[in-house]
Amino acid sequence: MERLDVVLPSAGLGTRIGAPVPKQFILLAGAPLIVHPLRAIARRPWLGTLIIVHGPGQRDILQQILHDHGFTGCQLVEGGATRQESVRRGLAHVSTRRVIVHNAAVALVTAETLDSVAAIDDDCVTTTLPFDLSLVRGEDQAHEVIPRSDLKIINSPQSFRTDVLCECHARAVTEGKAFASEAELMMHYGKKVRLIPGPARNFKITTPLDLMLAEVLLAREALASQQPGQHHAVA
Repeated sequence: MERLDVVLPSAGLGTRIGAPVPKQFILLAGAPLIVHPLRAIARRPWLGTLIIVHGPGQRDILQQILHDHGFTGCQLVEGGATRQESVRRGLAHVSTRRVIVHNAAVALVTAETLDSVAAIDDDCVTTTLPFDLSLVRGEDQAHEVIPRSDLKIINSPQSFRTDVLCECHARAVTEGKAFASEAELMMHYGKKVRLIPGPARNFKITTPLDLMLAEVLLAREALASQQPGQHHAVA
């Protein structure tokens, strides 16, 4: 397989999780949260350069974490005021024809999931999770049910043709448009976005409850790995 650079946005503050440090530095199963996706990404045979986009003033602590956990060859880039700007800054350092963008907060990403998006050459390939909640429109009273049968939760990792993604980012800057995700950016400019299923564990850690769930999943996998004959997912 061709080599792909990876852009890992990790510049947020994580205010919704209510921790005294940025979310990516919170301990998860004894290691900073960002270490978990790094472990999965760093061992992929197709990996070119791993570009980590960090927040202002976070370079020193990130460098220390990388050193402590044996990660070498990463390129550190300071992010911007928004996720969109941070990703754009990371893309400026990409040298491969295709690129993977993965949110550091999706900490339990598996090697298999990364490989699945890396294997498909398209404008945009994104993992999804099924949407299994009931939705209605309304304020004090519900007045419309929203069918969920064809709804999907878009998540990372995502792969892109680098030139197409950079073109869309440049157009958004020129037009002053902001988007919550690269998939939305690509769709706005008429690019193809291919959906592939991702595992349930491929969720973004946003709240304290998400963090607790991730802790439980990793604890179960650690226990299973110590028991002969048991199989566990690769984190």
